[in-house]
Amino acid sequence: MAYIARRTTEGLSDRDIVRCLKRHVANEIFALLTQNPAVPLPIGPRLRQRRQTLGIVLTDAAKQLNVPYQRLRRLEIGQRADTDLETTFSAWLDDQSRQSNPTPKAA
Repeated sequence: MAYIARRTTEGLSDRDIVRCLKRHVANEIFALLTQNPAVPLPIGPRLRQRRQTLGIVLTDAAKQLNVPYQRLRRLEIGQRADTDLETTFSAWLDDQSRQSNPTPKAA
């Protein structure tokens, strides 16, 4: 209430006071979000990055894993939590990575 009284004596309308408060809250939230930008991606988006790096199309991955592509898509964008599918998908991507980059054999 003291804030409202002080800002009113400064000549601000109620609408302007609310706008100032909203701006203050937005600035505080922005500062909190940008303080620690090194938060790791959730597992789904990391799986999507790996799949795209390997050049695998989503529909092909879904066929190989025998799941509907919408289910895999939702997992990748973080709309679906499915630890079994995450584990299976991650292992499949590991296999695909090994197949595309075979280790040289010792002579």
